[in-house]
Amino acid sequence: MKLNVLATVATVGTTMVMSSFGVNSSMQAKNVGTNFLCQSWQGVPTTLAKTPDQESVPVLVWQSDYFNDSGYDANTRCQLVSGRFQYFYNNGQLKYLTTGRMNRMPVVCVTQKQGGGCEGLLFTLKPGSDPTQTLKQLMAVRFRSSGPLNETSGRVYINFEDYLSQAKQNSTK
Repeated sequence: MKLNVLATVATVGTTMVMSSFGVNSSMQAKNVGTNFLCQSWQGVPTTLAKTPDQESVPVLVWQSDYFNDSGYDANTRCQLVSGRFQYFYNNGQLKYLTTGRMNRMPVVCVTQKQGGGCEGLLFTLKPGSDPTQTLKQLMAVRFRSSGPLNETSGRVYINFEDYLSQAKQNSTK
């Protein structure tokens, strides 16, 4: 019993000392990377990437009301998908955005390599839509030979890090 109390006191004391010196590693990790959040941007729910230099980059603007009847209005989808972006980013899976099919529905998903299949769902598209064209439009990809867009075998792959860099450059011009 005394040993458990002593161990608890030692742990609490060490944690307090470390956090007072800014050694809390989970806090440091969150401040170093990109954070994804849903905020109103130009009056519309938007998934934003807040970069390490605190610049906000719009990633997806949520204007469609197609899924409203299913309980997923633009704001709800923005919140959910922003959380998914953060989850995949934190787990090192947000390398490329691509398209695929899940439950017979067109989807936008993440993959860790160009040419790879869907490894995690970001969001569902409305039935009958062209996933490749929709992804290009949603991401507002600037088509340049050095841009983040690559197409292989009819499927688009967007290098997300390159996309953020290019979007930041375009927003400062």
